[in-house]
Amino acid sequence: MRVRITILSVAIFALPVLALAQGIPPAGANPQVSHAIVALDQLVWKPIAPGVEMAVVFGDPDKKGGLYVIRLRCKGEVKVPPHWHATDEHITVLEGSFWIGPGEQFDASKLQEMKVGAPAVMPAEVRHFSLSKADNVIELFGEAPFVVNFVNPEDDPRNAKNK
Repeated sequence: MRVRITILSVAIFALPVLALAQGIPPAGANPQVSHAIVALDQLVWKPIAPGVEMAVVFGDPDKKGGLYVIRLRCKGEVKVPPHWHATDEHITVLEGSFWIGPGEQFDASKLQEMKVGAPAVMPAEVRHFSLSKADNVIELFGEAPFVVNFVNPEDDPRNAKNK
């Protein structure tokens, strides 16, 4: 019994030393300074496509491996052609409604309506398309980078600017 207690005592004292030797910071070494609250009037909306604006709530949607929270706001009817993302896309409707469907071709019969409060996840690399029939706001979060890869590159509104 004494041997077990001795081994356990040595292990308890040795673990923090081994953790420090491996560069692992001890718990509480870098405590978060404070929480963050973002007021709605602090959001900076930027146009990303005709009828669509984006605001970054938290994180950096371009920084690989980091987490992000962004909001998209659509004015009027906006049709987003088939596309996919390299990471899972988590979607929540905050205002209005949002229609989304699976597939490599836009097919209105496959659209499903998401109403306010409705959450959804679109797994990485799943081809999908969407439609906003009226003004709405959706929130997206996930692991960065947040990149939209259009099934048909000609559908990418970023390419229209270069023509």
